Amino acid sequence: MTTEQNRNHQVDGIQENREQRPPAYFNILFFGLIIWAVIFMAYYLFSGWSSEAEFRQAMDQHEKVHAKASPPPAAPAAAAVTGTDKTGNGDAEAGEKIYAARCAMCHGAEGEGGIGPNLKDDQHLYGGSFQAVHESITKGRPRGMPAFGNQLSASDIDNLTAYVLSLHD
Repeated sequence: MTTEQNRNHQVDGIQENREQRPPAYFNILFFGLIIWAVIFMAYYLFSGWSSEAEFRQAMDQHEKVHAKASPPPAAPAAAAVTGTDKTGNGDAEAGEKIYAARCAMCHGAEGEGGIGPNLKDDQHLYGGSFQAVHESITKGRPRGMPAFGNQLSASDIDNLTAYVLSLHD
């Protein structure tokens, strides 16, 4: 192979000139980006920054702002319900707090539905009795309802069941 063939290489009608170098700005940009990436990664790896800590800080600030701005609205029907449910197995008032913390994100603040089904209507897929609702909370249901049997105490589940049944009344 001659020197001329080495410099000008041709394959499939495409002529390549191996003598011509990329422009200087390309090399500066290319190596500059590599150096910047190494510095950027080193900064975040060794500075102690984490996205989880940043998220927690933002959530704490958000909770402070919204806790001061307005208290959570109380459901009018649920606030009047106190004592035990129809079977005497739970305190609906105590269950309201558990509902707000664990269930409202899917079933709505007042049980009106959302991601999860409406808890105020007469249609209950697995039954509307104390036992059926208690079992749904304890064991969960297919297609989205998580089991709370190992997360809540038996009395908390009774109270939550009483509150859910009070939404229907």
